[in-house]
Amino acid sequence: MLYLGNLPMRVGAFHPMGTNDIVLNRKLIDAAAKTEPKWKAYVFSILLHEYLHTLGYVDEKQVRSLTYRICLDNFGRGHYIVEAAATGPWVNLSPEAFESLGEEMDLERVPDFERIDSGYII
Repeated sequence: MLYLGNLPMRVGAFHPMGTNDIVLNRKLIDAAAKTEPKWKAYVFSILLHEYLHTLGYVDEKQVRSLTYRICLDNFGRGHYIVEAAATGPWVNLSPEAFESLGEEMDLERVPDFERIDSGYII
């Protein structure tokens, strides 16, 4: 299941271990969408990173490396998704984007992201 939530700007997303949930930082994605036309590449790389956590990879350094390698192998050097995996969305944000903290998490489930009737989960 995918949720959007107001997380600290230094956090792209998180996966509560032992669940099938991913919480994506709504504020970060909103800020990246305003400053970078290729913001979907950031969302892709963040979700891939969190999916690797769902597969049991816990070490952040290892997951970052795997995310980059998977993007590189599948999209090729110079593709904006590979760049997004290497830099993350923070590289294009202004200092003002980091100032609006202190809100509640305010989780919102993304409807139909994971269909229960799809049959691929045992």
